[in-house]
Amino acid sequence: MTTYSPHAASRRTRLATWRAVATALAWGTAVILVGTAVAYLVAEGRWYLALGLLASVPLMILIFRQPLATIALWALVTPFVSVTDVASVRQVFWLVHRGLPLVVLLVIVLGSISGVDERRLPRLGWPELLMAGYVVASLLSIAYTSGDGLATGYLLYERVVVPMCLYLIVRLLQPSWNDVRRMVPVAMFVLVTQSVVGILSWVVPGVLPRMWLSHVGERTVGTFGDPDVFGTTMLVCGWLILHVGLSTSFRTRDRVWPVLGFSLAMLMTFLTFSRGNWLAGLVVLAGALWLYRRFARLVIGVGVGVAVLLLASGVLTEQLEFAQRRLASEKSEEAALSRLPVAVAGIRMFEEKPLVGWGYGNFDLYSRRYQTRVADLVSAEKPHSSHNLFLSILAEQGALGFALFMGPMMLWFLRFRSIAPNMLSAQRTFVAGLWLLIAAYVLVNNFSVMRAPFGLGLWWLALGAVAAAVSRAQLNTDPRGAEAP
Repeated sequence: MTTYSPHAASRRTRLATWRAVATALAWGTAVILVGTAVAYLVAEGRWYLALGLLASVPLMILIFRQPLATIALWALVTPFVSVTDVASVRQVFWLVHRGLPLVVLLVIVLGSISGVDERRLPRLGWPELLMAGYVVASLLSIAYTSGDGLATGYLLYERVVVPMCLYLIVRLLQPSWNDVRRMVPVAMFVLVTQSVVGILSWVVPGVLPRMWLSHVGERTVGTFGDPDVFGTTMLVCGWLILHVGLSTSFRTRDRVWPVLGFSLAMLMTFLTFSRGNWLAGLVVLAGALWLYRRFARLVIGVGVGVAVLLLASGVLTEQLEFAQRRLASEKSEEAALSRLPVAVAGIRMFEEKPLVGWGYGNFDLYSRRYQTRVADLVSAEKPHSSHNLFLSILAEQGALGFALFMGPMMLWFLRFRSIAPNMLSAQRTFVAGLWLLIAAYVLVNNFSVMRAPFGLGLWWLALGAVAAAVSRAQLNTDPRGAEAP
């Protein structure tokens, strides 16, 4: 039986009044500042900046009311502005990638602290502490070892800090199943548009902007300029479409479209002609057939049907021949062996400075002296960049940096293993699928060093979704009877 307390009611009334006053003051101040800035910019003839400032107002409203929607905005815009030589487009990249995730995170945290936002945020723990430790360790490494600290700091912010902000947004907001479903149109848009750009780069490359044609006739890169980012993005989009489609559709004909989307993603992953992506694609395909084994015949049937249709039409004849050369030609073998001296150099660099390494971003600066002949297989005729992210971290930041970087992923995996038996079947399947995607990123980064911000952002978003689902499941099974958010 609930007891009425006049003191508690009075306190709630005062708190509600304070929130209303604080909100009104914040909006009033924002209107005055924005109006003054717009008037000044118009008077100075910089109307385009004034227009952008006015457009930021509805964006701020969106951030405040629907912070998770900004993840969709980031995913829709970033692929088309991350690779460009146009100054105005680059500024959009700064706004959407460099600025938006950090602003959203600050709004979430400050709103909760001030009481303006009544959402109760989950408590953070060791994984997030390790992430903060990695950022601090990287900043110290840059400060003490980098020849151009400012430029390297920008790279750290784009490739590490912003993806971690995306992780924290998902971790704190703990999206519901409906939130996940709302991301399917975003995934479909990214999948289709990137596939169209990728196909055009093989058929009529002249219709595409020059900055998207860095690997014409060799790889499919979409708008990313990197086959590994393109391939992993296709896998993420394809899996999300497949998972939501098979989980919500009850008629066989309604399940065909998600399977077609997944088949398109697998096709585009094949067209990257990257062995790391091929291996990751096979892992995701095998994992999907196991997780959704009730629909395995449907997935295999649609996939085989699409493959037969494409092979019979002859549209992939040139690509299949190229894939065969990628696997079996002497040139391909030489290209694979040429990475051995770089890998050995990374191991030798780690052995010489095992604790803190040679400095963040300094692998190419110091690795050349360690690139020597490897047995009778290959000699280091010319310097190569690293093709293994994890060896690069070991060489640049030592065991400390490697443990801080990999620690959050390992902790969440151990927590998932312990809580998985107590999770609902649908929850367990969802999180297992996310681990498939994370495994795909790990495999790809054993063959390359992913530097494109969008790919790294998706990687940390997947881990953030794992963290949100596992922490919610832990709260639901808390023996003290704590309620789920």
